Amino acid sequence: MAADGLFVYGTLREGGSNHAWLLRTQPEGLTRARVAGRLFQLPAGYPALVPTPEPEAPPPCPGWVFGDFVGYEDEAELESALADLDPLEGVEEGLFSREILPVFLAGGQHYRAWVYVFHVERLPRLQREAVELTEGDWASYL
Repeated sequence: MAADGLFVYGTLREGGSNHAWLLRTQPEGLTRARVAGRLFQLPAGYPALVPTPEPEAPPPCPGWVFGDFVGYEDEAELESALADLDPLEGVEEGLFSREILPVFLAGGQHYRAWVYVFHVERLPRLQREAVELTEGDWASYL
């Protein structure tokens, strides 16, 4: 299963502390988008997304996380970008993992994108130790 791009929802977004790191991967462009999930503000100061089934209704209903779909020229460019971003996201250490999820662009198009996520098994701990952002948008922290 191939991905069409990358979905970012936290520090990699425009205005985020790691946006310059994303830009050095030379993306073709960024477009506002959303994925199904729950968003938490971690005590460490960055967000975590837990994937969920797609809500029955479009926003503004709960169950959506907002961010940017990041496109790359081709699959090789995307793979190169992921190799650069994985260490930042702590993939090898198990902080985040990458999954391909359906992404819905603001204009209505649907794609598949890599997303850095926390697994659902960590949800009980998140509910105890983190703050859920029910509006699904980390923009207020940017």
